[in-house]
Amino acid sequence: MPLVCRGTLLRFNLYYWLAILVLSLLASWQVAVISEKPFNWTYLPMMLASELVAMLLTAALVIWSHQRLAQQAFSNWHLLAGVIVVAALYIPAENAFWLLLWDKEVVDARLLIGNLDTSVLAFFVWTACFLTVLLYQQQLQRLAQTTELSQKIQQLELQALSQQLNPHFTFNALNSVCALLEAERYDDAETMSEQLATFLRYSLSKSPDSLVQLADELAAIAAYLLLQKTRFGDKLKVNWQIDEQLKRQRIPALLLQPLVENAIKYAVATRKQGATITIGGKRQQDSLQLCVSDDGPGSQLQADCGGAGVGLDNIRNRLLQHFGDKARLEIGASPQGFAVSICLPWQTA
Repeated sequence: MPLVCRGTLLRFNLYYWLAILVLSLLASWQVAVISEKPFNWTYLPMMLASELVAMLLTAALVIWSHQRLAQQAFSNWHLLAGVIVVAALYIPAENAFWLLLWDKEVVDARLLIGNLDTSVLAFFVWTACFLTVLLYQQQLQRLAQTTELSQKIQQLELQALSQQLNPHFTFNALNSVCALLEAERYDDAETMSEQLATFLRYSLSKSPDSLVQLADELAAIAAYLLLQKTRFGDKLKVNWQIDEQLKRQRIPALLLQPLVENAIKYAVATRKQGATITIGGKRQQDSLQLCVSDDGPGSQLQADCGGAGVGLDNIRNRLLQHFGDKARLEIGASPQGFAVSICLPWQTA
């Protein structure tokens, strides 16, 4: 949050003391009217000089306060101390000047008393106004710092959630490559290594708080599925049901991968006949609905969701970080399968 422009504060200082000059002239004119004497225009240059000195002193105080505030080394007590010092120097000197003129019978005694009251009140009001501006600026700075801190915390949380996913997947994939090498399936191991490199390149190039086009996400999921296809062969079957018009929609990076990984872990790997994973997407009014489902042992997975739920909890938290209550995750299970649906707000181009 930028500071209030120093020029703005100096203009306030100028206008303030011009207003005080006008009020002083009106007070002098009132004294002349009450005393039934003509207004003494000799007072005008004296008043101008007096207010000019006050304006220059407070301008120096403005510049000093602005610099201290920019360095975040400013305290309200610094301003009060500065005003007291300036007023303690200025008011006695000003009134001593008017006393000298009074001895020469140039100044009316009532004008001197009124000028003393006006000077004290003028510095008091100036301090109150300027302190209000600085307090407001400090509040804006605190708000900006709080917002920046909140954004950093949010980014760290997203990074932590993402890091919970990537090492788990990488560990499983490397184990699969090792298993293929032990089985002397060298071509499959090479293919799997290439697909792993492709997928990791995508995942590492996307920050956890970034949004990507659905088309890019689906391409990464396709690479991941090819990676797993090398391991499971015909046990893994995939059914894509994505409308083409949806592919330009933007979603959080690596949102679908943990859902596909769970489907492989609990539906494909645990059954001799494997399973079919369906990845679907459609527009529903003002929302984008994505779904990853399988025809595996859904009820058993739901009962065991405490173990599989880390990825689902991560997805919930990421949706909350990105979209708040505008997004939701729904889980459905039956003896014929398991499905996870994600509903996101529709984003217009």
